[in-house]
Amino acid sequence: MKRCILCLPLCLALLALTGCSNNLRIHTDFVPPGSLRLAQVMVLGKRAEIVQAKPLYDAILADGIRDSEIVDGSVVMARIFCCGGMTDNLSSEKVNSLILYVPKEVTVGRGDIVEVRVGRPPEKGDAGKVHLVTRVVQKYGGNEERCWWDPKDDRLWLRVIYCDWMPNEGWIKQGGTNPAWYKLESSGL
Repeated sequence: MKRCILCLPLCLALLALTGCSNNLRIHTDFVPPGSLRLAQVMVLGKRAEIVQAKPLYDAILADGIRDSEIVDGSVVMARIFCCGGMTDNLSSEKVNSLILYVPKEVTVGRGDIVEVRVGRPPEKGDAGKVHLVTRVVQKYGGNEERCWWDPKDDRLWLRVIYCDWMPNEGWIKQGGTNPAWYKLESSGL
């Protein structure tokens, strides 16, 4: 029953996030294209919902992903900020959520913290690149908690995911109105 309750909001959110703009939530972000960032999976999409969200579906196909690779759970909504905001609908975690493509070799669940190769919108006539989950860095409810929402103050709205290994692996802290931790990668984007 819980899964069915999530289907309608996901479908509506996908349509809202993809139907009103040339820049889709599966392309745009606040960090450099091709870099790595972390996000927390909130909703797993069903194939039927993905196909119905035509601009999203078309963007995924245009990036070279085959229709047969679009299955239940291959597209997810994830939050990059936590938690809250002026209202539930205007919360930083919902307004700034991203849509991610999950390749078949990566298995994600709701609440997992994932590493994402940041996509980019179309440019110079190309199709752009979609956000791509590269790995799960922390399973939800796992024993080892090396990642958390930072700063550790539940009253703040724009907290970002931080993992204790980030500084040693070359991750960069971005400040300002769109804070983030990210890692530059050469990706050919």
